[in-house]
Amino acid sequence: MASELTFRNLESTDEVRAAYPLEVAGYSEEEAASLESMLYRFSNAPHLFFGAFDLDQGIVGFITSTQSVSPLVTHDSMSTHDPKGSTACIHSVCVHPEWQRKGVATKLLELYPQTVRRYNSTIGESEERARITRLAMMARKDLVSFYQRAGYINCGQSTVVHGTEEWYDCICDI
Repeated sequence: MASELTFRNLESTDEVRAAYPLEVAGYSEEEAASLESMLYRFSNAPHLFFGAFDLDQGIVGFITSTQSVSPLVTHDSMSTHDPKGSTACIHSVCVHPEWQRKGVATKLLELYPQTVRRYNSTIGESEERARITRLAMMARKDLVSFYQRAGYINCGQSTVVHGTEEWYDCICDI
């Protein structure tokens, strides 16, 4: 079913607002980003807010990140964006419940590095922005094997405590 979708960067705050219910459905209350956090990420790193869109339903999945100088996701990277950072810290991979287990998240993860490479190609040598060389995320234990199949390396249990789940650092160098 993922082949019926369009994959592209989000283009407006209205699309971010439409993505917010997916965030709330995908994470516990303690783990889900606030709408304000999502809008911050979009306003500061729109090049890292990537979605799957159905012609009838609108947005049905998304990935969002911010850049960090840290090689792994940190508490600080969850709420800030540093354009000089070479790591894109993935904060959310969310898919509408009706679209789960239909290849949407797999396709988002497959296309996301291409989106980052396109962004990298726009950066000149003298710019104050860094090229992104790594994708990093914290994955719940039950999803680590899924992310490994998508090309991520499990670096072990994260030192970051976020909600009640046990999280694992996963990276993908690009």
